[in-house]
Amino acid sequence: MKQYRKPDGFTLPEMLITVSIISIVLATAVPSISSAIKDNRLVTQLNAVMADIYLARSEAAKRDTRVILCRSGNTAAAVPSCSGNSRIWTSGYLVFADDGNYSNNTYDAGTDTLLRVVQPAADGIKLRTNWTWNRNLEFNPDGSTNEGGALAVMSICDDRGKPDGRQIQIAPNGIPKMFAKDISTCYPG
Repeated sequence: MKQYRKPDGFTLPEMLITVSIISIVLATAVPSISSAIKDNRLVTQLNAVMADIYLARSEAAKRDTRVILCRSGNTAAAVPSCSGNSRIWTSGYLVFADDGNYSNNTYDAGTDTLLRVVQPAADGIKLRTNWTWNRNLEFNPDGSTNEGGALAVMSICDDRGKPDGRQIQIAPNGIPKMFAKDISTCYPG
């Protein structure tokens, strides 16, 4: 007597149902994963800038001299330099102790001490500052900023804009504050 054996594998309706369920799960999961990746990039950039601000402020006190963060367009150069009056800092920046000429506020390899060279921001992330922080951000030896008593602001945004952006505000006393999600603007004035 022959026994009937059920064939191995899936039937066409079973495969269609499985593919449909996988498609639905992926359609809902992929956008949230993409958003989480973008959020992670913004937070990483925010934390890196905050670390550089704290470094500059502490080095100013330790060295008893002014320490400056300045925008740079050539961070990969053998001797990088401060450049431009742009409020867009996406191309990178320098952190240096201004041991020499206090009047120029730019990095001079002969007299200043380069503390850190920060490479350009990750793709899709824009760092923009207000006019107070436009070209550089200077910390005095007492930890205060040398920005004329005004609030220095940097917004860190991606293509999603201000609802998901991050912002750093530094009061004249030099103390930075971070703001996340639904910031006032990605283009501080």
